[in-house]
Amino acid sequence: MAAPAGGGGSAVSVLAPNGRRHTVKVTPSTVLLQVLEDTCRRQDFNPCEYDLKFQRSVLDLSLQWRFANLPNNAKLEMVPASRSREGPENMVRIALQLDDGSRLQDTFCSGQTLWELLSHFAQTRDCLQQPGGATPVCVYTRDEVGTQSPLRLSPLPSWKTRSPTAVSRAVAGDRGS
Repeated sequence: MAAPAGGGGSAVSVLAPNGRRHTVKVTPSTVLLQVLEDTCRRQDFNPCEYDLKFQRSVLDLSLQWRFANLPNNAKLEMVPASRSREGPENMVRIALQLDDGSRLQDTFCSGQTLWELLSHFAQTRDCLQQPGGATPVCVYTRDEVGTQSPLRLSPLPSWKTRSPTAVSRAVAGDRGS
């Protein structure tokens, strides 16, 4: 039998609290949070209430598959989250790296948008207020958000910041691209 087109790929099996297993196909760049969200969507659970566990270790959901040090066909288990990740009271420490290599750091409410995060710092606020200038592009774990509308609408949790700290890179980009 011939191998499927597009390569072999990896898969992971997730045991849900209801005792059902769900298999999720993953690529090296798949974020573990996506695995949890996919399983929760299929099994009708709230992903904010659960973590993923491999053997005896609770996994960092912000990691990509390639950096999670998990074997192909790993058997993961959904476990109740040790702390709530939902609601405006959760604070996230963000370090924003600029084009010149300098870093700006502060603590933000998890309900804030990326635009509010960029507007918070004087160095990035100047770039936002220049008409016809460059729109900043935020890069986090190889995901880019670079137009004004998604920056204004993307809250930090939807940007896969499930851990209490995150480092992002802000670069100047063209408004036309």
